[in-house]
Amino acid sequence: MICGPTERDPDDRNAAVNPAVLVEVLSDGTEAYDRGDKFAHYRQIPSLRDVVLVSQHEARVEVYSRDERGRWVLSTANAGERFSLTAMDGAIEVDRVYADVELAPAPPRAARD
Repeated sequence: MICGPTERDPDDRNAAVNPAVLVEVLSDGTEAYDRGDKFAHYRQIPSLRDVVLVSQHEARVEVYSRDERGRWVLSTANAGERFSLTAMDGAIEVDRVYADVELAPAPPRAARD
């Protein structure tokens, strides 16, 4: 989500450089990267206010929001709950995010370790 006019990367006209919110649907193969190096890169984007991580295995949304001191604060919402973003007014129902979505079964524990 971008607030205001879209600013483009001069080297890649398909890339916006001023997102306010980024959403990642976590996958088994990329979750560690999404939470680690990719999130470290995201934190360097000055316009970014919220990073939303969406589970593919359960109705759970994690929101990292930049507070007024520039710190990233985590909040988690599960089925039946709501979450808010600093970049917009109101709240979003987790159940609406997952409406008509068939959740993927979690891999066996040994495959995740």
